[in-house]
This record gives sequence, C-alpha cells and structure tokens, in this order.
Amino acid sequence: MDNPPTDADALLARLDDDGIEHFWVIYHDYGGRAAAKTLPRESFRGAVRDGVVFALANLNMAADDHQAVGATLLADTGDFLAVPNPQSYAVLPRYPNTARCHAWMRSTDGAAWDGCPRTRLAAAVEELRGLGYTVQAALEPEFYLLHGGHDAEYEPVNQTRMFSQTGLAVEHAFVQRVVNELRSMGVTVAQLGKEYGRGQYEMSIRHADPIRAVDDYYSLKEAVRDLAREQGYVATFMPKPYADWPGCSLHVHLSLWDTEGENDVTASDQDETSLSDLGGWFLGGILRHVDALTGLGAPTVNSYKRLQPGSWAPANTYWGYGNRSGVVRIPGTGRRRHLEFRSPDNSCQPFLLLAGLLGAGADGIRQRVDPPPPFQGDIGHLTPEEITRYGIAYLPRTLSEALAALEGDEVVAGAVGQTALRHFLTVKRHELAAYETHVHPWERATYLEII
Repeated sequence: MDNPPTDADALLARLDDDGIEHFWVIYHDYGGRAAAKTLPRESFRGAVRDGVVFALANLNMAADDHQAVGATLLADTGDFLAVPNPQSYAVLPRYPNTARCHAWMRSTDGAAWDGCPRTRLAAAVEELRGLGYTVQAALEPEFYLLHGGHDAEYEPVNQTRMFSQTGLAVEHAFVQRVVNELRSMGVTVAQLGKEYGRGQYEMSIRHADPIRAVDDYYSLKEAVRDLAREQGYVATFMPKPYADWPGCSLHVHLSLWDTEGENDVTASDQDETSLSDLGGWFLGGILRHVDALTGLGAPTVNSYKRLQPGSWAPANTYWGYGNRSGVVRIPGTGRRRHLEFRSPDNSCQPFLLLAGLLGAGADGIRQRVDPPPPFQGDIGHLTPEEITRYGIAYLPRTLSEALAALEGDEVVAGAVGQTALRHFLTVKRHELAAYETHVHPWERATYLEII
C-alpha cells in the first residue's frame, strides 16, 4: 500500500480504522512456505507489540511435513516470536474483516535472530548501502491453472496458445479478480499474460525495495492460489509439473540506485546498450557466485527438470543483451537496462535468494569483478562440442551439486548467514534423500518385468 503503517502504534490504529476482526501473522520457513496464526481483536495489542509464539522445531519441517533427518531444532529447543512488520500490512479483500502482516523471526527476548530469512535480506540491503548503493527488485513468476488432482491427473484449464488474446479472454474473470485483489492490497501488477504452456500464465509486479518486492510476491502467490481455489481451479507454481510441459520460472529483476533511490546507476551513460562499470561489477559478482546462487534459487529436485540444456530455461552460466537463453540477460535498451536473473523458480525461499544475490553483487563491486564478454546466439542450437569451444560452463546439474556449491561459497553462505544456511541445508538435503530412496512409477514401468 502507498502509506503502510511504520510502527506498532500505527499498525494498531490501522487495524482499528479498517475494522479488522481477524489478523493473520505470517512467517516464511526455509522452504519458502507461509506459516500463520490468526488473532482475534482481543489479541491484537499483544501480537503487534510482542509477537506470536511458534516452535523453533517448525523450521526443520520439510516439504513432506516431517521433521528433517539431522534436524537440530527439536522439541526441546523452545520457541521464536513472529513479530509483525507493520510495513507489510495488507487487508485481504477475499476474506471479510481480515488483514495480515509478514513477520520477523525474533528470539524470545525480542532480539533479532540470525536464522530469520527476512533479517538476512535486510542485512544484505544494509551491506550494499554501506558501499553507497540501494537496489530495486521485481519478481516475475509463472504458474499453471489446472483442473483435477487427488486421484485424477491434472489438466490445464484451457488449451490456448502462448500470449494469445484468447488465453486472457477465456480466463478474464480470474485475471480481473487477481489484478483487482492485488491492487486492493497495494500491489501493482505491471502485466499479466498467457504463457507458453497450456493453462500457464505469467505475472510481473512493479519494482520496489527488496523486502517490499518479496512481500508483494507472496501477496501475488497467495492471491492466485486462493482465488483459483474459489473458482474450482488448482494453481501451481511448481518448476516442472510434467516432463512435457514448459517449466515455471521466477525471474528476478535487479537495478542499482544511489543511496537516496533517486538515480539509477546500473546503465552506462555513454551509450544506450551497455552497463556502467558499477552495473558490470555487480553482474560480475553474480556470475562469479552463480553456482551457489543456483542452490538458493533452484532448491528442489524438480528444479533440475526445468533447468535443461536447450530449453527456454537457462542451463549455462553466460549472460547477454536481450538473450533469453542465458542465466542473466540485460533486457531492453536505454532506461530499461537492468539485470534479469533467470535460473530461479518458485520453490525458492525468496528472502534468502535475494540476500545471496545482493551479497554476490556486493562482492563483485568490492572486488571490481568484470563479467566475461556477453554471448550472442541461442545456445540451444549449439552442439556440446561448440559449447565447450566457446568456453561456456554449465550451472549445477543436480540439487546435490548445487547445495554443495552453496555450502562451499563463503560470500553467498555469508549473506545467508550461518544459522539460516545450516537449517536450509538440513531441510533441503532431507527432501533430496527422500526423493532418492523413493521408488517411482517410471522405475516399475521400465524395469519390473525385464529384470
């Protein structure tokens, strides 16, 4: 919203002015999922001023809703406080008399906690500010609208083509409701279009400071899911729902600004296409640490079924101007120049992903890391031998490789923080181990009768 509350007193006043009866306090765990409690009016003051109690053990729960093997946040480790961030306040139009805030994770004495993903991003923002710069970010997710589920196969809600007008027309009620819902929550949708896959759509949100950008992304994600469910649909942001369907990305757009946020310093002022030295160094830092960043941006086994060579999703470490096949592209010319990081997907923890990206970019600025020359051409049309001859490296090809790169990268690991990194890796390696020991239907179909 344009004038969010700035402190606890202002938040309490806004809850009263808006006639709120149900207040959701939400934190986001290491899998990026929203966890919440609702507070009735009688509990608003205590929740806003002191926070809401949750078990630390919740944070070592994996996507299968089981505590991760190797977890250290067990039943005896006590609690943390989810303290509402007043600036994330939004009324939820789809639920009567209901509002929410996203929360900081705090120690039970109210002190900042190093394991809080939101806190880690705030620290990365301050690190960059210490170098004399701020960042604007925007997140651009893709998702599918589906029928089915449970015992039935999922099917797209329509068979319309990529960016077709028909794709908007047949879902106009849903599209309009999502845009209006987000507008009511203070989230500006820049555009919404029909994507390549049947029933697949893409949305982009207006850029903002990094924490606001993540808050807006979560607002979008939950609105899409809730409104789809009300319409009898299933919305999924899964990276690769089926092998023959296009994947769903989460492109991250970044630009560098001065400390006052008034002047964009990403682009060169010498021409209409290139980056400034500063923008180049920021890009150089991201490319230097791109393997570790893949561990943050693509943190599920399903992610690597999207990041396939020769697909629209990047599988290699090069960058280019306008080149949609690279891991970073510079879209547009003139004032549209900024960095678009293209390998992440919606299974990430976006606070930690942006913390890692800003940490890598800050390292590039400090070290004055020049990026390699941009690559021109579609790598999907090159042979493996040509890729090798051009000296183009691959992103990590498996989750195991990506997590190892993350753990071994001092800069990105430092941006994530020791506590958050330890528990993130515990959860993700548990999910990986569960996948690797599960017997999949493909294995029975392929091997059962011939072995």
